[in-house]
Amino acid sequence: MAEPKTDSTRAFSEAWKRACSDPRPSVVYVPYGKFHLRDIAFEGPCKSNAIVVRIDGTLVAPSDYSVIGNAGNWIRFHKVDGVRISGGILDGQGTRLWSCKLAGKDCPNVKLQRVTVTAPGSSPNTDGIHVERSSLVWILNSTISTGDDCISMGPGARNVWIERVACGPGHGISIGSLGWKFQEPGVENITVKRVHLSDTTNGLRIKTWARPSLGFVSNVLFHHVVMDGVKNPILIDQHYCPGHGQNCPSKASGVRVSGIRYKSIRGTSSTQVAVRFDCSKSNPCTGITMHDVALTYLGKEAAVTCVNARGTSSGFVTPLVRWS
Repeated sequence: MAEPKTDSTRAFSEAWKRACSDPRPSVVYVPYGKFHLRDIAFEGPCKSNAIVVRIDGTLVAPSDYSVIGNAGNWIRFHKVDGVRISGGILDGQGTRLWSCKLAGKDCPNVKLQRVTVTAPGSSPNTDGIHVERSSLVWILNSTISTGDDCISMGPGARNVWIERVACGPGHGISIGSLGWKFQEPGVENITVKRVHLSDTTNGLRIKTWARPSLGFVSNVLFHHVVMDGVKNPILIDQHYCPGHGQNCPSKASGVRVSGIRYKSIRGTSSTQVAVRFDCSKSNPCTGITMHDVALTYLGKEAAVTCVNARGTSSGFVTPLVRWS
């Protein structure tokens, strides 16, 4: 189906300018019907802080996503205060973009900063930001509250820098799950720095399926992390297999985990075991280093479990890991 000849972008832009320039409360009304929009920015600051955008109809994006070009957004509200948006349907027409993603193409040079993601802690499978098959990704100065991972990194995530992120509630910062497929790109060169995790299920987690795989995780740095009441502050789990184990006939992970560094980690655990390394017997975790780590439980030294993990500790480290 060809793109429609009627483009409503200019009409929407003019309606917004009139509402924004009026100091009185106003309504931008979208009636029933379909309205086709290219990329559009509703710019402020406005003279009114009581603008309502009421949508009874459907806003439709270009089916050819290249029409938006390098705009970075389809619909954007910028430097506005007191705007309320209600009702309606936003049809992003993502079919062609999905086809591109399913073709396995990567995303290079992505920068996300000053992002706020909010979802109830009870909401299922609501990852805040997921990075997969992408390289040179920056996630900076953001606040994320979700019912699942605040930030997750899947197969093919490479050269990712995460800094000054506040997470909670949620499941923390996760690499994985990895290793569902045998042929799977690895995860490497990940930096997580100056992150604050509060009342999360996990803190810093690496999770792999207990299945054969050629995947890997390497060169990961967790640096200057503060945790408050985190259930599993530091966790590597290579025996992930929900569903009573029927999806994991070998019960062993083929994902190679190496070169994981924990440096200047502080905070409290809401459970006694604050550090848990549960690695694969057939493929142990190697090259783990811990430097200046202090995690407590109820004001006392927390506990640690370590299975099939090899590494070194330096500086002040508590709980102290007995490598196996």
